[in-house]
Amino acid sequence: MTEAIKVKSLYFGYGDNHVLKDINFTIKKGDFVSIIGPNGSGKSTLLKNIANILKPEKGIIEVDGKNIIDYSVKELAKKIALVPQDTHIAYEFNVFDIVLMGRNPYLKRFERETDKDFQIAKESLKLTDTLHLKDKGINNISGGERQRVIISRALAQQPKILLLDEPTSHLDINHQIDILSLLQKLNKEKEMTIVVVIHDINLAARFSNKIILLNKGEVLSIGNPKEVINYNNLENTYNLDMIITDNPYTNSPYIIPLTSKEKNNYRKINKKVHVICGGGTGGEVLNKLDLFGYRFSVGVINIGDSDWQLGKKLSAELIEEMPFTGITDKAYKKNVATMEKSDVVVLTSVPYGKGNFKNLEAAYKALEKGKPVYLIDNYQKYKRFDYVNGKAKKILDDMKKKGLKLVNSVDELLLMLKKHV
Repeated sequence: MTEAIKVKSLYFGYGDNHVLKDINFTIKKGDFVSIIGPNGSGKSTLLKNIANILKPEKGIIEVDGKNIIDYSVKELAKKIALVPQDTHIAYEFNVFDIVLMGRNPYLKRFERETDKDFQIAKESLKLTDTLHLKDKGINNISGGERQRVIISRALAQQPKILLLDEPTSHLDINHQIDILSLLQKLNKEKEMTIVVVIHDINLAARFSNKIILLNKGEVLSIGNPKEVINYNNLENTYNLDMIITDNPYTNSPYIIPLTSKEKNNYRKINKKVHVICGGGTGGEVLNKLDLFGYRFSVGVINIGDSDWQLGKKLSAELIEEMPFTGITDKAYKKNVATMEKSDVVVLTSVPYGKGNFKNLEAAYKALEKGKPVYLIDNYQKYKRFDYVNGKAKKILDDMKKKGLKLVNSVDELLLMLKKHV
């Protein structure tokens, strides 16, 4: 059995308010799973259902292949430990006593702790680097220290699965990294299954191997970070315009928030623009098309090109070719098909050589089929960018006769595009 947790057709609500609706997913043993989503999406409620603190209206939750309702409280506590969002302790116990409470599932009624229980408590404190705090009062240590102590208490249960509800909330960034690095260590060295509710998407992407994205009580997406963290998933879920790029240090998706869609004065425009660019010539036009709400695609563009990188950050549709490779017939045909589905084609002042000449041929074909085509640059200036023995100039001359529209700037292009809105 490789499944640690299986949730099937789970529903939960408070009265008539359905918080969770038809939740289905499987978490494998040894997974590090982050549950993300906006406030009110049901993240903490889902975690409490898995921990059997809340009872679902219907549906099944299995732990190690067994329905959680068939476990006794102590049996389930040996399988699952929960670190709650609120780590405040009302009474002034010392740290060691707090951690020792994690041994309760292994004690019979009125049974006292043994040397083995004391040793496990000490080892749990060592794992979280808090053994030096064992004699201190739980409310006389810092928030980050208390969070690690509560994790120690959970570890003293010797669970197979560790659930944590927003363990990094109210902590500064260095303590956030400390906590998540600790969880990652437990996941790898102890093969412990980790399920954490977390608000910081960048931290979730960095530390998790699987992410569950909730929105309005439903699973919107589940998979590895690169599968879940994309523009389509996050834009409407968080009501936010953003750029998604790759963190070069962690090789994980990285989100750069831009502005709330409610605060963005520019409406989304249901028109698509196809841009032929390269070598940085598309920077301004791509950024402004995105800012003003146009859908757009880019191609054919070599992977790694600066315009390819920008298009990727802006989550544009990219027709790609391998680095330092000319345009293949397959990419050319895809480029032509993409232009046919676009409302407007835009050419930047990109130089044309043997490698990318087929881009110009594709634009010519689109123009012949009646597609509006714009060139951003002064035509006389453009003659300098012909590196195919005059063939590019000839095509541009023919395109000009057949309706190619010349604009001197991106702002002028945007004024012209309003005609097509």
